[in-house]
Amino acid sequence: MDKEIISRDILLLDIISSINPDDLSDIEFLWDVWYNMTLTEGHCARLKVTLERLLSGSFSSQWKFGDAATKKQVMMTWKSWLETELWSVEDIKKKRQDIIEFYCKIQNISLSLCAAMPSEPFCKDVSMEQFESLWKKHSAEYNDVQQTGIARDFVSSSSIDNKEVINPTMMRPGSSKWHVHYGSNPIEAYLPFER
Repeated sequence: MDKEIISRDILLLDIISSINPDDLSDIEFLWDVWYNMTLTEGHCARLKVTLERLLSGSFSSQWKFGDAATKKQVMMTWKSWLETELWSVEDIKKKRQDIIEFYCKIQNISLSLCAAMPSEPFCKDVSMEQFESLWKKHSAEYNDVQQTGIARDFVSSSSIDNKEVINPTMMRPGSSKWHVHYGSNPIEAYLPFER
């Protein structure tokens, strides 16, 4: 299994185990780290605290590794994310757009149609009439997330008007290349768009 996936899964589980589900700012932090290409500066600072805690070994009673090599690789990934230079958000957005455009080109479809519809598995439990109605209402939001890699709809005051930084957990350690699949869109998991 990919050590970056293990590292990210443990990080997400650690966040989940330490947040208050009734605190909207905690939920927004989890959502930001889990789904978004960028984080707010406040969430980036909070992520660094979580990574420092994991690296300090205070997680050791909760997380067990099958072997020392896996543990070492996971900790190296966390360290890399902690020390990651914050790349230009615009550069990473451009790289994501380049990937989407490349995909459209090899599929021989226009960019406007490339991200126009969610994949079939997420639509199978919805009638065509229901889907068309929902799609008419939410297609702009879906396509915006598809193009930007950001599904942020925060309402708490701690998250509003914060500068954005790149989410290091979405990048391969030591790389400035965008490695998240071009089709990743968290909104698909929530069709038919119930908030």
